[in-house]
Amino acid sequence: MIDIAWEWLGYLGRWSHVIAAITWIGTSFYFNWLDLSERPPKAPTLKPNVVGEVHEMHGGSFYYHERYWPTEDNPRTLAHSGPAQLTFVTGIFLVAYIYWLGAGVFLVPGSGSAVTPALAILCSAAVIFLPWFVYDFVCRHTFDDELVTMVMAVVVVATSYFATQVFSSRAAFVHIGAMLGTIMVANVHFVIVPNHIKMRGQVKAGEPVSDTFHKLAKRRSQHNNYFTLPVIFAMLSVHFPLVSTNEFAWATISLVCAAAFILRLRKNRYLVTERKDRQLAVLAAVLMGLAIATSAIPAKPKEQDLASLDPVQSEIFGIVSERCAICHSAAPKMEGFPSPPAGLRLETMADITAHKDMIFTVAIASDLMPPGNLTEMTEEERKRLADWLASVGARSVDMDQNK
Repeated sequence: MIDIAWEWLGYLGRWSHVIAAITWIGTSFYFNWLDLSERPPKAPTLKPNVVGEVHEMHGGSFYYHERYWPTEDNPRTLAHSGPAQLTFVTGIFLVAYIYWLGAGVFLVPGSGSAVTPALAILCSAAVIFLPWFVYDFVCRHTFDDELVTMVMAVVVVATSYFATQVFSSRAAFVHIGAMLGTIMVANVHFVIVPNHIKMRGQVKAGEPVSDTFHKLAKRRSQHNNYFTLPVIFAMLSVHFPLVSTNEFAWATISLVCAAAFILRLRKNRYLVTERKDRQLAVLAAVLMGLAIATSAIPAKPKEQDLASLDPVQSEIFGIVSERCAICHSAAPKMEGFPSPPAGLRLETMADITAHKDMIFTVAIASDLMPPGNLTEMTEEERKRLADWLASVGARSVDMDQNK
């Protein structure tokens, strides 16, 4: 019963995270579009001091929006910060549920790594939280957003390289997304909402609303708009191991982040000017092409010294090599697999031992692998593999690590 409750806890956590993220990102995209699409009013307005207006149609209805600067009028407060905090809380829960509690299986990179689960968890927390302090420090000391962009580019590249060296391939990309998402949430919680509260307080007190508070909130909101596409890509990468398991995965994610930033910049400029910037489109395409090219660089295969194996290990290695490693290798031989599924490579006995829990879960506790028994693993081979896995203490784990 406890196992069922634990499984449902993970499911509900993922469900809540996705719903909150969709709500938050949808709201962010909508208000960014609303701000950049407004035009000077051409007729008498409903509110005083109208800065811009927007006409739109959706779901069979017509809508009219005015953006104004309050003076004597007392506007209602509309809160849009809740989904951001809920996205963060559920996201941190999932990191802890999947990667911290299962650090030995899902977080550490596997065989040959000197990274212990405890060290990996410490690095995980550092990757998620420390970049916010760097970003916030720069933002508080300069209003030059080009400088902020350059600093964040360095942070993304450096963190991507670090994460791909310390974490498993899938965990590395999820942590890049979590890092950027944490910066976005911190912007909402520590900068945008507090400045909204100050502006609202000034309106209630009948004081002139400070343009400074407006600029601080608007600036961080616009920064969040540029972070959104890289976050989504990083989180979706767990479904596509080709992007995260290649030899230069850190460069792949860095190039995609740059391309996503350029695409967002092009879209925002278009909303303001209604002119398409072809140069930015070409630059984004080039960056994305380079990202795809890095993913196509073949990984270096590992070689197993067969003479170093005892008879039992030699038998198990033979079974896994013939029935599993045909897909789970640097260069899969099975047609239709350009990269090892789930980023899992089983090319050496050290690999097999390091991932014994995964193998036990999908090949013994369930009949998931090989899929459809494509490699024709016999029942005798499965029994021999099961006996060996039991002898080395393998256990069943929750394999659903897709955030």
